[in-house]
Amino acid sequence: MIRIFTSCLLLFAIVGCTTSPIQRHTRDGLYGTAQTDTLLVRYAPIIAPQQNAATHNRIGRVAAKYNNEGEEEVFIDTRQIATFYTQSTTFKTNSGQYRNLIYRFHFPYVPQLNLTAGKNGGLFVIITLNQEQQPLLITTVHTCGCYLAIVPTSYLQADAFPEQWNHEQQWIYGETLPGLLTYPTKFNSAWRPLIYLRSDTHRVMHIEQVNIDQLNTLFQPTEFVPIEQLHQLPLGDGVTSFYYQSGWQKGYVKNSIKMWERLWMSWWTLDLRIGSDKQLGDPAETGTVFYTSLIPWYRDESNLWYFERFLKFWGWRL
Repeated sequence: MIRIFTSCLLLFAIVGCTTSPIQRHTRDGLYGTAQTDTLLVRYAPIIAPQQNAATHNRIGRVAAKYNNEGEEEVFIDTRQIATFYTQSTTFKTNSGQYRNLIYRFHFPYVPQLNLTAGKNGGLFVIITLNQEQQPLLITTVHTCGCYLAIVPTSYLQADAFPEQWNHEQQWIYGETLPGLLTYPTKFNSAWRPLIYLRSDTHRVMHIEQVNIDQLNTLFQPTEFVPIEQLHQLPLGDGVTSFYYQSGWQKGYVKNSIKMWERLWMSWWTLDLRIGSDKQLGDPAETGTVFYTSLIPWYRDESNLWYFERFLKFWGWRL
C-alpha cells in the first residue's frame, strides 16, 4: 500500500507539478497595499503573478450572473478591483496564544494542459502572529487544499521547527521555496512577504520579505473585504453564495471542477471531488474538510481550519 501511494505521489509530481526555474519578473503591477489602517491591511502580503497581462493570471473579484440559459454562473471578474477576502482567527498552544491573518483571492481559471486546469481557483495566504505581533509563519495553499507550503521566519523560536528542518530551502512538488525568511531584529509592519506566482498554474514559486517603504512600484488597485461577503454575491434582485449550500457539493466553490485531477487522483485519494476549491471553516457548518494531506486517513489531522492540530500534524511545535 505504501508503495502504491509513493508511486502515485511521484506520478503526481512528474505529470502536473514539475516546473522550470524561477525567471525573475518585474515588480510592476503588484497586488497589495501600503496602507496600515487595520491589522489585516497592515500585514497583508504582496502578490506578484507572472505574466500579469494575461487575464487568467490576474486576481479578480468573485461575481455572479445569469448566463444565456438563465442559469446562475459564478465567476472571477478581472474587470473589477482585485479583492482579498480576509478574516482573523486565534488559536492556543501550550506556549501561548497566536493570531492567524487569513487572505483568500481568486483567478478566473487555470488553462488546459495543466493538472489543475479549471475555473475559479485561488490561493490562501495565512500570516501567523505571536503576541508581540511578529510574523512567525507564512502559510500558502491553494483553495483546494493542494500545494501546501509553510515558511517560517527568524522570529520563530528554535524549538518550534520540525525535526531536521532545512533552513535553506524546501521542495514543494517541483517548486523550491525558502526554508527561512530572515527579518530585522526589531520588527515593524513595513516588512511584508512578497509572494511570486507562476504563470498559468498560480503556484507559489518564491517568497521573500521586502520593506514596503522602500518598494518602488505601483500597486494594482486592491480591496480588502470580510470573507463573509463570499456568501453575499449580488445576483439579479438578490444575492447568492460562492459555495454550494446543500447536497453532496455543499461547501465547494461553484463551477470549480478539476477534471484532470479527478481522472488521475480521485481513485487513490478516495475523493471524487479532489481538486475542487472549497470553503475554509468548521466542517459541521461548511460540509467540507479542508484537508492538506492526500492520504485519506489523515484528513481530519491535516485540516487547515484546526490550525494547532494542523501544525502538529506537519511537525511544527508552536
